[in-house]
Amino acid sequence: MLKSLQYKDITIGQGACSLLGMQIIIYLYVVDGLLIDCGAKKLKREGSRFFLEQQIEQVALSHLHEDHSGMAAWLQKEMGVPVYLHEMALPDAREKGKYPFYRHLMWGNRPRFAPEPIPDVIKTEKYSFDIIDSPGHTKYHKVLHEKNQGWLFSGDLFVTPKPLVALYEEDMQDTIASLQKLLQLDFDTVFCAHKGVVENGKDALQQKLDFLLNLQLKVEELRQQGLTDQDIDRKLYPEIPLITKVSKGQWSSYNIVSTI
Repeated sequence: MLKSLQYKDITIGQGACSLLGMQIIIYLYVVDGLLIDCGAKKLKREGSRFFLEQQIEQVALSHLHEDHSGMAAWLQKEMGVPVYLHEMALPDAREKGKYPFYRHLMWGNRPRFAPEPIPDVIKTEKYSFDIIDSPGHTKYHKVLHEKNQGWLFSGDLFVTPKPLVALYEEDMQDTIASLQKLLQLDFDTVFCAHKGVVENGKDALQQKLDFLLNLQLKVEELRQQGLTDQDIDRKLYPEIPLITKVSKGQWSSYNIVSTI
């Protein structure tokens, strides 16, 4: 099911994908004809209805992960709209997504599509969005900043102020640098792809940065005591979450410790 919600001038699509009792919420945002992220292919039935009810003229993807890009091929074929993506991710987008089986079950596979390089600025009739590099969750990640409205569409950079696991390709040092850069911008509301609308969003990003900086100090102290990253991981995160077991370590706390 994909609920249609409204926040000021923004139409929000809220859906959910589940696997083995784990449920992950997905949020899509339509702002003055601009669709920001397009969700997983697993949501095709309800997603296609939602898209057809909207006035969509262009699509911006924060990154290529299948829960953000799974419907891009459908949007290009059925609605004839341009899809923008980080220029370094274009070659991978033109090939069918290949993912571990658990991700296929959770999100569905991503068909190939033909995106265009995302410009430095995306304009609609009412708004202007600065497109900002923000590596961390993945190397080729973008956020959209509407400075006149105080809006930041953060993709997967925020999600939670105190992460317990990270994907194998995440880099906590990159995340810290991106958070520090974004906190220099003027915004108050964050639109997260999995958390939804985060009012007082600048404070939320600051909380995540503070948490990671404090964790960085703890990890460094333990390394100086002679502990390995595996030892540190077991000490700081003694419980193993279900997603770590299901993903065979693709999602894990060790990916936080080893990159911070």
